[in-house]
Amino acid sequence: MSPKSAGLAKKWGYENVKVYVQGVPGWNKSGQYLVSTPDYVRTANIVLVDLRAPATVTAGHIPRAVGIPAENLEAAKDQFPESLTAPIVFYSDNIEEAKKAVQIARGWRYKNVTLLEFPGVMAWKEKGYDVNTGPAAEEIVYVRKLEPGQISIPDFEAALKSKAITVIDVRGPSEYAAGHFPGAINISLDELPTRLSEIPGNKFVVVHCRTGVRGEMAYLLLKEKGYDVKYLKAGCQCKSDGTYMIWEM
Repeated sequence: MSPKSAGLAKKWGYENVKVYVQGVPGWNKSGQYLVSTPDYVRTANIVLVDLRAPATVTAGHIPRAVGIPAENLEAAKDQFPESLTAPIVFYSDNIEEAKKAVQIARGWRYKNVTLLEFPGVMAWKEKGYDVNTGPAAEEIVYVRKLEPGQISIPDFEAALKSKAITVIDVRGPSEYAAGHFPGAINISLDELPTRLSEIPGNKFVVVHCRTGVRGEMAYLLLKEKGYDVKYLKAGCQCKSDGTYMIWEM
């Protein structure tokens, strides 16, 4: 658990509490895998891939699953979403086959790759959930859904061009000096609580950083303070001449 969770556990009276400081990144780097529950798979906006043979898939598969036999996975790379944060869940009757699929997707730089609780369809049926028969879908269709508080890249760019928003760049001063969005105000995340008075109150506010992590933290602070605000969760590279690139993470 995280240090914060460990603190809560101790507060609740638990004595033998340990912290795995490397967290999910360290767990993934060690070659391990994460597991998604049937309840999550049933409701979340994900890419669900059935790695089993076509005949087995036809006999019964999880709704929304795309059938890509394990031996064809590497050749199917171009089918997967452009967004590297798209949640991808694999399942199979062969755990080693499924674990290999996780490693392949991680090699493609996807950041949110898991397995359905093993064995996939059996765990699904034990929950009493429906199983579809017949061929599964053959093509992946994934539309990213914005999280609360996010602004889409197209909406951000349109608002930036029309000067309809106040952009707060919460990166450090050196990052800002190397290049920033036109008209952006630099208030680093560390200084934000003491510089709120510098944020104009006559426009909608959008906060951003380089990847969205600091931007989300700034959004939560400003939202709590009553600002009409969103944040840009995307990769950004700004140049000193005012040009920039934005891409989905």
